[in-house]
Amino acid sequence: MMATHAAGSGSGGPAVAAAAPAVADAPGRWVPQHHRDITLGRLDGFLAAGQFADVNLRAAMWRRRSAEAISLEVYSHPKDVPYPPYDVAIKMPYRPTAVGEAFGPSWTTHWFRVRARVPADWEGEGPLMFRWDSGSEAMLYLDGPTPRQGITDQRNEYILAPAAVAGQELVFYVEMAANGMFGNTTDGILPPNEDRYFTLKAAELAVPDVEVTGLYHDLRALTGLARELPAGHATGEVALYTANKMINTYRRGDAQSVAACRALAASVLAVRDPGDRMQVHAVGHCHIDTAWLWPFSETHRKTARSWSSQLRLAERYPWHVFTASSAQQYEWLLQDYPGLFSEIQAAAGRGSFVPVGGTWVEMDTNVPSGESLVRQFLLGQRFFARHFGAPCDVFWLPDTFGYSGQLPQIAAGAGIRYFLTQKLSWNNINTFPHTTFWWAGLDGASRLLTHFPPANTYNAQADAKDLLATATGSKDKDRAPLAYMLFGNGDGGGGPTVDMCESLARLGGCRGVAGNFGVTAPGDFFRRLEAASQDLLTWRGELYFELHRGTYTSHAANKNDNRTCELLLREVEAAGALAEVMLGGVGGYCYPRAEVESIWKDVLLYQFHDVLPGSSIGRVYDVTKTRYPQMKMQLHKIRDAALGALIAAASAPQSLSGGGGRSCGSGALVSLEQVAGARPLHLHPHGAAAASVAGGNGCGGGGGGGGGDPVVWVFNSLAIPRTELVSLPVASLPADLRQALAAGAWRPAVLGQQEVVALLGSAASAAEAPGAGGAEAVLAVVEVPPLSLTPLTAADLAAGIKRRACSGGSAGSGVGQGVGQGAGAGEGEGEGGYDGGCRLVRMTAAQAGLRGRRAAAAAQATSRRLGVAVAAQDAAVYLLMNKMVRAYFDDAGRLLSLYNPAWRRELVPEGQPGNVFRLYEDIPLFWDAWDIEVYHLEKGWLAGEGLAPPSVHIIESTPSRVRLGLSMQLTAAGSSLKQVVSLNCCSPRLEFHTEVVWAENRTALKVEFPTTLDAPTAAYEVQFGAVERPTHTNTSWDWARFEVCAHKWADLSEPGYGLALLNDCKYGHAVHGHVMRLTLLRSPKAPDANTDMGTHALRYGLLPHAGSWQQAGVAAHGWAFNAPLRLMQAPPLHHHQQQQHHHHHQLAAASSAAAAAAVCALSLGEAAPGAQAAAAAAAGKPRLRSIYEQPMFTVVNAQLNPLQPISPHDPDATASGVWQPPLILDTVKLAEPPLQVGPAPAPRLGSTSPTAPTLCAAGLAAAAAAAAAQPPPPRLLHGVGEGLTEVVLRVYEPHGARGVARIEWPLWLPVTGATLCDLLERGPGPEQGQEGGEQERIKVVLARPQAGAAQGARRGDDEGGYVELPYKPFELTSIKLFLQA
Repeated sequence: MMATHAAGSGSGGPAVAAAAPAVADAPGRWVPQHHRDITLGRLDGFLAAGQFADVNLRAAMWRRRSAEAISLEVYSHPKDVPYPPYDVAIKMPYRPTAVGEAFGPSWTTHWFRVRARVPADWEGEGPLMFRWDSGSEAMLYLDGPTPRQGITDQRNEYILAPAAVAGQELVFYVEMAANGMFGNTTDGILPPNEDRYFTLKAAELAVPDVEVTGLYHDLRALTGLARELPAGHATGEVALYTANKMINTYRRGDAQSVAACRALAASVLAVRDPGDRMQVHAVGHCHIDTAWLWPFSETHRKTARSWSSQLRLAERYPWHVFTASSAQQYEWLLQDYPGLFSEIQAAAGRGSFVPVGGTWVEMDTNVPSGESLVRQFLLGQRFFARHFGAPCDVFWLPDTFGYSGQLPQIAAGAGIRYFLTQKLSWNNINTFPHTTFWWAGLDGASRLLTHFPPANTYNAQADAKDLLATATGSKDKDRAPLAYMLFGNGDGGGGPTVDMCESLARLGGCRGVAGNFGVTAPGDFFRRLEAASQDLLTWRGELYFELHRGTYTSHAANKNDNRTCELLLREVEAAGALAEVMLGGVGGYCYPRAEVESIWKDVLLYQFHDVLPGSSIGRVYDVTKTRYPQMKMQLHKIRDAALGALIAAASAPQSLSGGGGRSCGSGALVSLEQVAGARPLHLHPHGAAAASVAGGNGCGGGGGGGGGDPVVWVFNSLAIPRTELVSLPVASLPADLRQALAAGAWRPAVLGQQEVVALLGSAASAAEAPGAGGAEAVLAVVEVPPLSLTPLTAADLAAGIKRRACSGGSAGSGVGQGVGQGAGAGEGEGEGGYDGGCRLVRMTAAQAGLRGRRAAAAAQATSRRLGVAVAAQDAAVYLLMNKMVRAYFDDAGRLLSLYNPAWRRELVPEGQPGNVFRLYEDIPLFWDAWDIEVYHLEKGWLAGEGLAPPSVHIIESTPSRVRLGLSMQLTAAGSSLKQVVSLNCCSPRLEFHTEVVWAENRTALKVEFPTTLDAPTAAYEVQFGAVERPTHTNTSWDWARFEVCAHKWADLSEPGYGLALLNDCKYGHAVHGHVMRLTLLRSPKAPDANTDMGTHALRYGLLPHAGSWQQAGVAAHGWAFNAPLRLMQAPPLHHHQQQQHHHHHQLAAASSAAAAAAVCALSLGEAAPGAQAAAAAAAGKPRLRSIYEQPMFTVVNAQLNPLQPISPHDPDATASGVWQPPLILDTVKLAEPPLQVGPAPAPRLGSTSPTAPTLCAAGLAAAAAAAAAQPPPPRLLHGVGEGLTEVVLRVYEPHGARGVARIEWPLWLPVTGATLCDLLERGPGPEQGQEGGEQERIKVVLARPQAGAAQGARRGDDEGGYVELPYKPFELTSIKLFLQA
């Protein structure tokens, strides 16, 4: 439809025609009273399509229409085959077609070749338009591969020319998609119809009646004023009267009556009176869900349809401003439609198309990790800076289901100042109290100026209703006089339409509607808002969304894959950074930066706020279920290649007589991390000493003296020392060691079972399972330094424990609790073999000392199993114990007792067992996959009721680890559960490895743990910190949080003692009173009918602890539960290498301790493929020290730590130092390369054929050249020259504490300088500058002064270097290190 008024250049829109003179009443004319509702009904009928469209105003809106002027041909593309681009599609075979034919099925594509001939009698009339109605989405191409405009049910005409040329022939193409704006669902959010067809209803040339069309918009605006202004409002009453008079004046086909009607409209609409309304600013907006009721592939085209349409709209209305977020959608456009992307870049330069948001997608902020949120900004801001000249300053997230309390700090660190959303207006319990306010993060210091559009929508129609809601709906009118309106069709795309622009041209700033009005870009609006506001209130912490709580759990496997990839990416970057720094120049290693970035982009893409939450159709998860395994395989290869390169270099013979070193090629190393599993954490007392194992040589048993060659290497990706149990399958041992084991010549201290057979049912059947032959595994306790590689030898396995020697610096090492608490080396390692203190015993309740309701609960389970009544004292119970805890389970796998003998604390209340599985009816009000409602807790029942009793059996009982198996039916519908309960010698943590086969309908599964603890709040881990939430229901704000999101743990603690519930892939938590709950699975049926159906593997654990969660280091324990030690099997040695190693061992035995350390394992920083070069390097560098068993980075306190005055398990132990890290080192990564500003297309994402990481001789040549070309970062503390490698460290304070921490690195890491940086890896941010500059924030001490560097503080040659920095509660800090290449 055409606008009738000349478009104005100002933000207020086009001018309105002058008022017409009053029409004199005819003598005797009847002038009736106007009934408001009847008159409004008359106005609606005069404008509406449908019953009266043949006689109302719509009948006269088109001057010319001709379907005969159009001929059509079609090419139908097969379903589920990637869409052809324009250049391919126009060359495909076409066939004739016509209006009336149906096209489908769902998700297919149909290309139409349109031939149009302008009728001879249309000469000069205009504008000439093409009208199309297929009831589906479509896109028009006029003169090449750049799309011109989307065609949908909201926008079904396109201007071909300003005027018709008689006889002109036109040929163009329409790409029709067999889906609507909201996919192919025909009923709300129900799963899509996969066999839907769309009938082509119209294809014609047309010429509109411009004046009648203008009258339509005039009358529509007046009708809106009359309806939306309160009854009795002067402007509303005048609008109603005038609109009614216009209908009386109008005569079809009479141009003079049309002019008179328009003059009447102008008498009302032309009045501009600010009045007492808010200043209203508006911006065109098109929220496009990156996937939802349609697959990702359709969003590529939705973006092109919607955004090309906005370019056309800006051509008609020069004052129109449109904004769009999501760098991913821009990149898709760049890849698929480069011509359209260039047009958008030009429009952005003119200010009519404004990128906003700063993130890769509009992501969920509940489930993604903190580092994922950082990467959303890092990748998004870099994209916008590269292609549009500057990063964004407005964070734009209008449709996400709640907002993490760390977002203000993360966004501010990425250059963001402002935040916009409206989603909390959907709260179904409490009304959020603010519209414009400061949002402060968990750290308390970071804040964003935040605005919730008062119309409570991002899909405003720009009519009187939305304008009035914007002008009147603010809750902060006294403090902020501006309000923002986002107009345009969204979710499925589309954006603003001609009707909306015409409405704004008439109503923007109209008397009675709004004060001053403008169409304003987001950044400009916020700057005006900031300048005009005063005394704004502050909201601190999370913006909890009181709806859609089920998204913490829906599509559980997808969430599991997401966390796995997040953790693997962390390991990849840490291992890759270490390998690049130490081997990039001399060792032949190349970090595959482009491949890792591509994986990051897909991980971030799948964190979109309708994908990761589990609220999309099945086709979306068909994509993720294919891509996640590919990414995991790629990440395993990349990580293992980096670790393999380091291990190969560390294992290379270093004989002074020369010889070849090992090469690291594909398949040279075998990752054993799948069978290692996640292990318990123990952090070592600061500076504690540890003795070497028997037969060691002072280098931790890694290099000789009876230790022998490494059998396996252990990679610790955390910057904390750990004492944990690892499991090494016998089948993976070197052949000679397996032979020695078979012959009895060698035997490990502890033989257990492989974890891969743990869930097969029972100890007996596991050995007989396919592929389970030789299912034995060697169990060994390892003490590993922070962020390090540690070798395990045959001697270590024979001893059952690998104690840490060679501990340098202040990283500290020590014996973990439970492995000889406070005892010297070797305690428990007598002639009978290693004894870690674990026991698993089946006994009666009487033998266990269980009485009362505990014994009664056990008797109930045993009676059910046997089918006969059993006395309480005779009930069967299972005791799992180590030196720290005792746990009793009954015959149903329920936890009857969890007791800490040192503290005399019982954690399970009598008669209320834990590890109880309950089912709940899960039928929400409407939003099936989204919501788990408060009333679901009112209707629950025990899983397995009325079915066969559970089966409990002993799987494994060794001194190092005990495991109990549980099998049970959950429901009669076929859902079942298998579980392995595990306790090892290193930790008081009980682990529950669980497999669920799930086949339910709108039912939720939870596991529950009643406790003896009583506290008004519970703590929950969130990104880069933790929050405390109420366990009571005092207020509506309290009970509204009946289900909350947490990451790796939740904790309920009294002063002095507590219990943490850990998990490896779950997010839905609740602590009600003394009961801790974890939501394991849901089973919604819309929009994906198969949500969560199938088999799920998950783990959770119980960690009893002394002190508060902060004092107990629960945050670090959560990390260790999720980031297991990784086992890497070394490649076999060739004969000549074995000879060289034998000679090397002889040298080591004859040397002094210092010389032995140098010969034992050459520093990887100096390693080279040739042994002679390596030997020369070793001879020339007396400070050389082994890289393995040396921490790359360690985080320690630089002052006393009041959070840890006592040992967490032993009340009599004293803490000579700090074992708890003051900061968590979350990320170690290579710094991003300099931006290459320009329009060059980015590589395509989501490769379906993963490529293996490369080891190239060029090393870091290209990266070093890029680093040399990059301007030096501002305000460096030490001089930095060319040829440096930059590494970024990201740490956060996890406990809500203050202090000073130290990040230490060893001597062999060639650090030349350091600086603080923001999350975009730029120089110091504004907050740092406000604190007095970087010199006051951090202190850098190097091992020795570097050439050309400023003389500063330095450590002794044997101590390495460090950065010392103060920290504040939940503060996130990024540090950039500069290392000599």
